[in-house]
Amino acid sequence: MGLAASQARFLAITARKANCEFQSMQIAQQQLSLSRDMEKISQEYQDALNQTQLVWDPDGNGTSLYDLSYNLMMYPSELNNYEPFMLGRRDGKIALNSSMAAAMKGLEAFGLTEDGFVGSDEDKVKAFAAFMGNLQAEKAAAPSGSIIYIKDAGLGGELFGREYGGAMSITSMISYIDLITQGAASGAYPVDSDYYKQAQNLTFEWPNSSDLAGNWNDFKSKGNSILINGNYNNSSFNLADLLNEDITLLVKDRKNLNTVMDSLRTVLKNSSDNSAFDTLIQNDVNVWYDSLNGSGAFNALDATSKALLTFVDTLAKGMFSLLMPKDYTETDLNAFYMAMDDLINRLSMDKCQNIGNLPFLSETYAKNAVQKAEDYNTWVKNGKTYAISLSNLTEAFLTNFANGRNGFDGPYGVFDKVKDSYYVTDDPGFIYEVNSGEEIDQDYYISEFYSILFNTICQNGWYENEYVDDKEYLDNAIKAGQLFVVSRGSDNYYYQERYVQINGGHIMENPDSDAIAQAEREYIVKKNKINTKEEELEIQMKQLDAEIASLTTEYDTVKGLISKNVEKTFTLFSN
Repeated sequence: MGLAASQARFLAITARKANCEFQSMQIAQQQLSLSRDMEKISQEYQDALNQTQLVWDPDGNGTSLYDLSYNLMMYPSELNNYEPFMLGRRDGKIALNSSMAAAMKGLEAFGLTEDGFVGSDEDKVKAFAAFMGNLQAEKAAAPSGSIIYIKDAGLGGELFGREYGGAMSITSMISYIDLITQGAASGAYPVDSDYYKQAQNLTFEWPNSSDLAGNWNDFKSKGNSILINGNYNNSSFNLADLLNEDITLLVKDRKNLNTVMDSLRTVLKNSSDNSAFDTLIQNDVNVWYDSLNGSGAFNALDATSKALLTFVDTLAKGMFSLLMPKDYTETDLNAFYMAMDDLINRLSMDKCQNIGNLPFLSETYAKNAVQKAEDYNTWVKNGKTYAISLSNLTEAFLTNFANGRNGFDGPYGVFDKVKDSYYVTDDPGFIYEVNSGEEIDQDYYISEFYSILFNTICQNGWYENEYVDDKEYLDNAIKAGQLFVVSRGSDNYYYQERYVQINGGHIMENPDSDAIAQAEREYIVKKNKINTKEEELEIQMKQLDAEIASLTTEYDTVKGLISKNVEKTFTLFSN
C-alpha cells in the first residue's frame, strides 16, 4: 500500500474510531441516566410502600376499618355511634360541605351568622328547627322523623348512656326527661306508647292554673300561691326543670297553709297502705283524692291546695314510672314509701324556718323568702309569706329513695339545711336505673347528634369548604394540620385536637393498599422499560467495544506501515 493510500486509510480509521468512542461515551451517559432513573423509581416505590390513608375505626380495636370521609364524621350513623366528629380550621370555625353550608345559610334572621350565634334561647330553638328543615330540603342525609333540640348537648351535657341502656348519670337522665316530654308535646309519640305515658307522668300541669297568681299584684289580691321559676310565672314544667333549676312555691297566710298540710296528711299519711298507694300511682290526682275523701273533695280545695297536691301526685307518679324497677322488691317499695313520707313531713308546718316575724305582706319580704328557700329543705317564713323550694324537695326525694334501696350504705343524707345535706344528685358518678321504655328511640341519638353539631357551630361559627368531600384532600388536610378534629372532651364540651389525640382514637393511619398496588404496577412497568433499555445499550456498547478494538488493531497496523514508508523515503533520498 502506498504512502498516500495508507494516510487516507489512517485518517478514515481515526475518524471512525473517534466516532465509536464518542458513541460509547454517549451510551455510558445513557446508562448513568438509566441508573439514576432506576434509583428514582426505587425511591418512589419505597415511599409508596410507606403511604397511608386515614381510616375510621368504630370500636377502637382495629378489626373493622372504613375509609374516612366527611359524611362519616358529620352525619349520624352507627359507625360514629351517633356522635359528631367535626372538622374545624385554626380559628375554630367548623368546616361545612356545600350541602351543610346551604342548610346553614339564611339563618341570620334567627341570630346565627358565620361567626356564631347571638340571640335568645327561643331564637336558638327556631334556628335549629330552620336548620333541620333546610337539611331535609337539601337532601343532606337529614332524617324526617321527630328531631328535638337539646340545649346542653355539646355544651357540658352528658351523652345519653349508649353503653348502659337504662342506666344513666344525672345529666343523661335530665336529657332523657327533656327528650320524651318535648317529644310527647310535639306529637312524636303515639298516645298509647310507653314514652308518651311516661312523659305525662313527668310533666307538671296545674289544674285551674288561672287561679294561681302570675305576678305580685295578682298574688297580693287573690291571696293564692305563686310558682316562681326565675321571674314570676306559673307555666308547666317537668321533672328535669326541677332538677336543673330552682322552682319555688310562694304562699300567703298560715291558715291557708295549714289547710294544705291537713289535706296532704289526710290523703298520704298512710302511704304504706298498698291500696291507698296504688290508688295514688294509678289514678289522676282528683280521682284518688276524691276516692279517699269523698266525691267533689278535690274541686272544693283552694288553688294552693290543688297546686301542692298536684306536685306530690306528679312527683310520685313520675319517680315511680322513671325509677321503680318493673320487678320491684319489697325493699324498693319501702324505699319509695320512706321517700314519700319524708316529702310529706317536709311539706308540713312542723319544720318552718322563720327569717322574719313582722306581720307585713310586701314583695321585698316575699322575694327574700324565695331566696332563702333555696338554702332549706323546709318551708321558710318571712312576714306573712311562706316559700318552699320544690327543686330541693325533688332532690331530697331522690336521695332518700337511693338511700333506702342501698340500705343507707353511702355518703348521702338530707337535713333541714342544704349546706348540711349531700344529695345523690350532687354525685355526678351515681348511676340511676331508669325505665326508658322497651328500646331507646333512635331519634333521641339523632337529636343529640344534630344538637351537638348545631351548638358547636353556634359557639365557634362556620365556613364553607367545598373540598372536604374529596377523600385525598380530606386526608392531606387532616394529616397536615390544616383541619382539626373537634371532638368531645372529658367535660362533655367539644375541643379541637390533632386527629391522633381524639377521644376513643377512632381515626388512624393505615397502609394505603390501593396506592401501594398502583405504585407497584408503575414500578414494574418502569423497571422493565429501564432494564430493556439497559440491555439494548449493553449490546450496543459491546458492539462498539468490539469495533473499537478492531479499529485499534487496524489503526496500529496502518500507523506502522506509514512509519515504515516514511522511513524508507527518508533513507532513499538521504543517499
